[in-house]
Amino acid sequence: MKAVGIIAEYNPFHNGHKYQIEQARRMTDADYVIVVMSGSFVQRGTPAWTDKYLRTQIALECGADMVFELPTAYATASAKDFAFGGVSLLQGLGFVDTLCFGSECGDIHALWNAAQFLADPGEAFETTIRELVSKGLSYPAARAQAYAMHAPTDDIAHPQHIDMDSTPDNSSTASSLLQSPNNILGVEYLLALKQLHSKIIPVTIARKDHGYHETTAKDKYLSATGIRDYFLTQGKIPVDYLPAEAVNILQAARKHYPVTLDDFSEMLYYRLSTCSPEDMTRCADVSYALAARIHNLLPKYKTASDFIELLKTKQYTLSRISRALLHLLLHTTGEQTKLPVSYGNLLGFRGSASGLLRQVNDFPIITKKADALCQFHKLTEASAKHAISLWNTDLLADNLYRQCLLHKTGCALPDCYHAPLIIPRYPLC
Repeated sequence: MKAVGIIAEYNPFHNGHKYQIEQARRMTDADYVIVVMSGSFVQRGTPAWTDKYLRTQIALECGADMVFELPTAYATASAKDFAFGGVSLLQGLGFVDTLCFGSECGDIHALWNAAQFLADPGEAFETTIRELVSKGLSYPAARAQAYAMHAPTDDIAHPQHIDMDSTPDNSSTASSLLQSPNNILGVEYLLALKQLHSKIIPVTIARKDHGYHETTAKDKYLSATGIRDYFLTQGKIPVDYLPAEAVNILQAARKHYPVTLDDFSEMLYYRLSTCSPEDMTRCADVSYALAARIHNLLPKYKTASDFIELLKTKQYTLSRISRALLHLLLHTTGEQTKLPVSYGNLLGFRGSASGLLRQVNDFPIITKKADALCQFHKLTEASAKHAISLWNTDLLADNLYRQCLLHKTGCALPDCYHAPLIIPRYPLC
């Protein structure tokens, strides 16, 4: 029995995501598709557009067999830590054979070459980055340009490759490889696999425009950001860009979304008002320079989104600032993402996949949340301490999200200890 893993946010779930699940199963000949999904907050440093239970239900109805939650500390981190968290969770499960991810280039060889180089790039590469940053480039832009200058030209040994019928485009060239977000994340997945000495085989699907390949003339694709913007401006679900299963579920739960960053403006202002610059630097992604800037500009605070724009400079991208502010709100630290994820918080599964859980030995699977701490005590002391820290951050994130949704819509989500596992009521085709 084969299982393929997907690391995702589904914020929201759209046609491209359904296509990826279908293709991942077909390309790898997998019996099961295992998803590791962000919870209440996502990597852009914002709350998830819809709650994690709704997104789990949609993923299962659209072809996933099992959905685990990526702990918040990783889900809201930079690409490197996001990828490390997701890959380490799939690795811990022990039954995942392959990892499937989307990329602009669709070329696993080019991505693997980049990962091999970046694992030990040398001092010249780091010096070039520093020089480019000193000239005003953001770190991501400097890293991409430095890679184009120092990238190796010869092929490097790569892991076992599974052929795909997607055609790589010119995004696989060194000059553009690290300028595309999904290529960057794909490289980080490969680096995480290398770091963990994992036997999981990576495969990639080429993305075109804002989505995956179209499967029929009727299908249309739009980025998750485009879908959220459409809903916020038009006030209706963009049905052409979402699978029918997702549309039906979203229509039935209309009052439960959308949740936006500005819904947390008062919470965030209170948190920033009670922090000194020194306290701020204890949180992930917050340098002393950024903390000082936050402190100095706080009197001009209006809303969370306005404040992010106010803080933006050439050095600090909007995403970096959003993540930093979210880390401050949730008290997340860089130390939380140093170790692999040592447990799986199960959000939902199809009944046909339940046998996989019996294959897991020393990796705690949390199905009853009240028993989580007891299961963590089975781990080594360091792993248990780490797991408890991640779990407490998830509890805080969920509670803030629940309270915000209740204040905005009057809808009360169940708390973590009373939320049932999502199990589709009927067999899926």
